[in-house]
Amino acid sequence: MTTSSMTAKKLPRMFRTSELKASFGTVLGYGPAGAGKTRSIRTLADAGMDPFIIATEHGETSGLLSLASSNLAHVVVHTHAELIDVVHALKRKPGKVEYEQTEFGAVVLDSITQWGEFPLERYAELKGWADLHGVTNKGDGKDPRAAYGYLAEKGRQLYKELFELHAHLYIIAREGLFGGGDEALFAAPELPGQKLPRELPGWPDATVRLRVISGKFMMITRGEGGSPGRVRYPEAMPELPLRCNPDIGSLIKFMLGDRSAHAKLVPEQKSLAVGKVAAGVGPAT
Repeated sequence: MTTSSMTAKKLPRMFRTSELKASFGTVLGYGPAGAGKTRSIRTLADAGMDPFIIATEHGETSGLLSLASSNLAHVVVHTHAELIDVVHALKRKPGKVEYEQTEFGAVVLDSITQWGEFPLERYAELKGWADLHGVTNKGDGKDPRAAYGYLAEKGRQLYKELFELHAHLYIIAREGLFGGGDEALFAAPELPGQKLPRELPGWPDATVRLRVISGKFMMITRGEGGSPGRVRYPEAMPELPLRCNPDIGSLIKFMLGDRSAHAKLVPEQKSLAVGKVAAGVGPAT
């Protein structure tokens, strides 16, 4: 290719990293039952982000009963295709997120763990299997591990669709234990298969683990004991402690450069000291 033919093409514009500024924050929050995962959605409303919840959990209230007093908008989906249809509806109008003529500032998926059942069920349907669960005999041609590639593909598709939304994004996952054998056990977002639990935590701007420590709801902002965790934020911002208040709304504001959000994230010194003692760290003497 000649120089003249190269210059005839329109090349991408060059930018400087000092010009970078994020408009939206993306967070993956995971933790065991009772760690306050669904409750933490309320902090998005408290931060003025007006969240829209896509619920996938089973049950009469879809796991959202702890938010009953908050009057937050939500829809319940039962299949992967239905979830993708909802996401497409949310981004129908360029530059905004809207559903049933109401605009929202944040989208929540609660939970991506339960979503994992949808592609597995669809795979079983495509294969003509009545039920994928509990079938592990390779001899009958119904090995559920064969579905994991299909699941990973659908997971990447879902993430691409969600990350294209013009809104803050909060994805919730249950916590599972992984590893074993020669590898130490560690907690991570619970998803079927081997690929997604390892890939998924690296995609959002923040991956945080929600826990109850000494009776207090806490948010772990960095990897701990092999469990994934990290938060990306401008280097000029003050450092986040390992254990923070589980305020997702303030976390997103902090990641976008709002220094005032730092005070809402840092626990009081008394509760922080209790957490350190529980972890076997304790103050210096």
